[in-house]
Amino acid sequence: MSLVEISDADGVRTITVNRPDAYNSLNRGLRLALIDAFTTAGEDAATGGPVRTVVLQAEGKAFCSGQDLKEQLADAREGTGSNKVVEEYNPMMAALLSIPVPVIAAVQGPAAGAGWGIAMACDFRVMSSAASFKGAFSGVGLASDCGLSRSLTDTVGQTRALELLLFDEKIPAEKAAALGIVTTVVEPGQLAESVAALAQRFAAGPTASYREIKALVKDAAAVNARADEEGDAQLRLFTTADHVEALSAFLEKRPPHFIGE
Repeated sequence: MSLVEISDADGVRTITVNRPDAYNSLNRGLRLALIDAFTTAGEDAATGGPVRTVVLQAEGKAFCSGQDLKEQLADAREGTGSNKVVEEYNPMMAALLSIPVPVIAAVQGPAAGAGWGIAMACDFRVMSSAASFKGAFSGVGLASDCGLSRSLTDTVGQTRALELLLFDEKIPAEKAAALGIVTTVVEPGQLAESVAALAQRFAAGPTASYREIKALVKDAAAVNARADEEGDAQLRLFTTADHVEALSAFLEKRPPHFIGE
């Protein structure tokens, strides 16, 4: 089974995350597969290329639950894997942000942590009314990643971004729409149709114009720079007692006991 499936139809490149049994959580294999998928999409969407818009979707109940916490806990306990933000997450996001044509996220279920960051890096988010967003960073003793601290602040402002990331509460679709962080919210049974209609609109549109407008509006360099800063913060927090405790508590299904270290 491929962790990422790719298909093309009428100028639309569809990238499907396919790790449903793990709620599409990001282990190393999936991160590397997404780097390849986003890089190839960017190359194929270059001037004269066959891709005129990109849809990012996922199989199963969750859009993406973020970092695979079993992998994270093993890495934290062993003191390994602490560079994965710099070595894998940031290249993954740089590849996504470098796609020059419109990118649509079809958010059918929960998007948490890096999953939310990935969705926010897309240009449009069509969200099922059954879906939700959640930072899930402070709850496990970490800082945000995937440039979320920048993309979210750009969208809702500094005060609200701090509230959403520090309080770490689930954001249902209705609130996401009110905050302006999604393009539209639809009923679950209408998601595929709504995404397809938007993708077909872009695929039949003036692609060269779309490329130029996207490059002017989206400050990809700023998001990438913030992702680098987030990577530094993650490295500082990765082996803290609070982070290891939060991971253990999550997997043991109990509340964490933070000591502030």
